[in-house]
Formats: sequence, C-alpha cells, structure tokens
Amino acid sequence: MEARPYLNQLPSLEATIQIRPIFMVLAVAGCITALASLPAAAATSSAMKACSHQWSVMKKANKIPEGQKWSDFWSQCSKDYAAKNGGDTETEKPAKMKKTAAVSEDDSSGSAQAKKDCDAKWGSYKARTGAHGWHDYFQFMSKCI
Repeated sequence: MEARPYLNQLPSLEATIQIRPIFMVLAVAGCITALASLPAAAATSSAMKACSHQWSVMKKANKIPEGQKWSDFWSQCSKDYAAKNGGDTETEKPAKMKKTAAVSEDDSSGSAQAKKDCDAKWGSYKARTGAHGWHDYFQFMSKCI
C-alpha cells in the first residue's frame, strides 16, 4: 500500500511544466512574425514584384553574377523598371482615411488676445479667491472668454 500515489505523476508534471513555456514562447514568436509581415505584404510595388520574380528566376538558373547582392540588383532593376514603365515604382498602399481635425468655426483672430487678457486676470483671481489647479483654471477661463 503506497501512502503517496501522487509521486508517480511527478515526472509527467515536471515535463508539462518544462514544455509549456516553450510552447508559449513559440506561439508568441509566431504571432509577432505574422503581424510583422503584414505591412511588408501590403506595401509592395509592381516594380518590387517584377524584380523579385526576375531575381528568383536568375537564382534558380544560377545566372546571378558573382558578388552581386539583392540590394545591388534591386537598385538597378527598379531604375530599369521605372524607365521602361514610365516611373511606376510607387508602392501600392491601401487607401488611408483622411484625418480631419475638429475646428471651431467661431475662433476669430482676436481670440489669442482674449486668452492673453484672461491669463493676466487669472493671477489676481487666484490670489483673491484661493483658486488653484487646472480644474479651477479651466472653469475661470471658460467664464472669462
């Protein structure tokens, strides 16, 4: 009769404890890799596609000149592509939404002077009433302007 049957489960428990962090790290790394590749896939130009295809064909056929790197090839290939296709080397990016800022329609050019006048009055108001902090300042300014 064994008094502690849970001791038989320890090797599998130890293995689970050691393996679980490895799976977690691999899962996080996979997510990061997948997310990092999204912008690169979204911003590819027609020149990049054409030159990449040409590079891979040359590489498979062992026709890449000795010592030439992709960056050197891309530099020349993109220039050739632009000359041949009328400068169409711009990246094809998804259309961005236009950002608009909230603009006060009644903000006149004299409002800057009004703010300066209120700032000058704030000091005396603060000394007279004991007001302090941003809350009191904003309330004073909203009444003053």
